[in-house]
Amino acid sequence: MSSELQAAVENAYREFAHYRLKGTVYVCNCPVCVDAQTERDLCTVPLRQISARLLAEYTHSGHGWDDRIADDFRYFLPRYFELIAAGAPPSNVGIETCLGQLYVSNYRTGWPSSEVAAIDAFFLALVRAQLAASVHIDRTGIPALQEEELEDILCMIANADGDLAEVLAVWDSDRSRTATLRIAHIISVAKWRKKLLANAFWDGLSRPRVEAGMRQVMAWLVRPETRERLEAACLAEQDADAAALLSHAEGLVAGLPRAG
Repeated sequence: MSSELQAAVENAYREFAHYRLKGTVYVCNCPVCVDAQTERDLCTVPLRQISARLLAEYTHSGHGWDDRIADDFRYFLPRYFELIAAGAPPSNVGIETCLGQLYVSNYRTGWPSSEVAAIDAFFLALVRAQLAASVHIDRTGIPALQEEELEDILCMIANADGDLAEVLAVWDSDRSRTATLRIAHIISVAKWRKKLLANAFWDGLSRPRVEAGMRQVMAWLVRPETRERLEAACLAEQDADAAALLSHAEGLVAGLPRAG
């Protein structure tokens, strides 16, 4: 975990520290959701010791939104951030679904500005950490079956109704090799004929702002600036497999219509 990411997690713990469970936690108790023991564990295990498996039970059973659910979710939110940062997202489906309650809550307009800032700081730190992480390049240069972790993170942020424009600005400002290779990877695995990115959760939960976020990312990917960046990176790349990936992505962008 990067120092910035660790600081963002600790800041969230401070920001949301005044939220407390009131002896119970609001979850669905139907036969396929949370049993009595799991509910007790959610209420009694210290927050920083809650496992990804246990918190995933809350992820998939804390349905709806009202004041009670809001307090419960904000109590758990720092632990969500910590587990996501540690690479153990609390979801039985995938990282994309972890923070869906933020979308339902309309946090960007309804929560205190300091809480919004803490959430956005975490998202930006998470993206910067992923941009700096090493990239595995398939020896063919075209990773058709390999997921891009940063796209999963972008999809999670969109499903939380986070600020993708701010995230993409951070990516734009990072001119590192790994940041450019991740652009190439996302372009290479996208479903351009269907006008979709690779991750199914961009359009799978009937959330219009998430699909709008996908279009926003796709428009960013097909800009002339992106093509120029990929071309320059390809010319400078010394690894043949990475150069093949960059060249493939640049060719795809060159053949795609510009957004708008």
